[in-house]
Amino acid sequence: MDDVNRELAPRFPTSAGLLLGVSLCAHLTAVVQATLGESTTGATLFFVGQAALAFALIRLIDGDWIFQDMRLLFAIFLFLYGGTLPLLAAFDNHHNPGIRGAVFLYGTAFLGFNVVQWWYKVPWRDVSPSAFAKIRPTTANLAILISVFGLMIAYAYYRGLRLSFNIDRTQLQFLGTQLWIVFQFAMNGAAMFMIAGWTNLSRRRRAIVVVVVTAFVLIQLSFGNRRDFLPLVVFTAALIATRRQAVIRAGTVILGSAAFAFFLLIALVRQIIQYPSLLAKSSLQLLRDTNEFVVPIQTLMHYSTVERPLRWGWTYLMAPALFTPRKIWPGKPESLSVEFLRDTFGYTAMMGYAYTPVTEAFINFGWVGPFAVFATLSLMIVKLIRHADTHPSLYFISYAMVVDFNRGDFAGIFYTFVAISATYYAMHFISKLTWAGRSSRVPLRSSPEQGTSGHRVLNV
Repeated sequence: MDDVNRELAPRFPTSAGLLLGVSLCAHLTAVVQATLGESTTGATLFFVGQAALAFALIRLIDGDWIFQDMRLLFAIFLFLYGGTLPLLAAFDNHHNPGIRGAVFLYGTAFLGFNVVQWWYKVPWRDVSPSAFAKIRPTTANLAILISVFGLMIAYAYYRGLRLSFNIDRTQLQFLGTQLWIVFQFAMNGAAMFMIAGWTNLSRRRRAIVVVVVTAFVLIQLSFGNRRDFLPLVVFTAALIATRRQAVIRAGTVILGSAAFAFFLLIALVRQIIQYPSLLAKSSLQLLRDTNEFVVPIQTLMHYSTVERPLRWGWTYLMAPALFTPRKIWPGKPESLSVEFLRDTFGYTAMMGYAYTPVTEAFINFGWVGPFAVFATLSLMIVKLIRHADTHPSLYFISYAMVVDFNRGDFAGIFYTFVAISATYYAMHFISKLTWAGRSSRVPLRSSPEQGTSGHRVLNV
């Protein structure tokens, strides 16, 4: 009987056990290194230990590796943006004074995240198909998607854009306007709504959506852009995963790695096209100079080594001001990336640095800022996961912002989130309108179950 009970008892997951072992060893070694005066190495190991602990906690809480749990994607990109440069520097035996403080602050951000997750231990539960039953796109929604895309193209040509089949970053000089940015957000929000209601579309409507979205993505790729369609890609991937109640297996890892490599390749190719001299550098130098995970942490490296007054949350409170055009408010605060250029180089002629939420937390609240802000963010994520089944659209739109959140300031992410959400919920509102002359709203495709229940169970 004891043997039978032993076989039936749940086994501690191997991956979580290995991660906990790595975390323990990293923390112990960090203490030793810091004691011996190797504070940069100690800070890096503290960060690695906290990151390993975060992944172990997520695995133990969920009971498996689940892609559609936004905590996993959040931890992955927090690790990449916080650890890439410090780990490359350690490998190359290159010690910059700013790395020590920056990687330690990223470690405290992970610590704040971990404390909340350990305290609440809320597992992910896949959103039920019935939660999307109310999302029923109509012909009006499809017309809006096509219209937004058409207006975007017309505006681009009006500004002087000429599309080509190669990556040409110079074309962006015609499109640096706020209206163009709003078009990108509107395209993402409208396309997200159509994808959320995918199974209520007829085959012909699906084909139209695919053509429009593909054309939108190809146009962005011709500019060397990824961020302008990345929320839509992440939204779609997470939605499909939760509809299938998927867990991460070898195939998921291979597909995800291929997509990740593709996005990195786009950045590398556009950099080489713009600066061919990069080809003269070694592979390690090329990785360090062109990798998008290397540059954003440098804002934190700078501010952690200089004295400047704390903002005490002002950058968060001023985020709604971004909606006010500068023509109406000439004194509107600059973005934090532009402010960084002014503080560091004394001018703003070059392209702004991608900021990080850890840097913003630090300039607001000092050394305790990353811990406090990321503990708050972790609590908000817990709330989103708890209510994902009742507010699925809010959860998946938030999920779509995870990658950009780790490489931007709060005001920029707030603006993006509000613009995309506004478009999505406007599409939802329009889909429920009853047009004059019709007794009821007719979806793009009638469902077999509509006669009995009035809803269609979606299974993407």
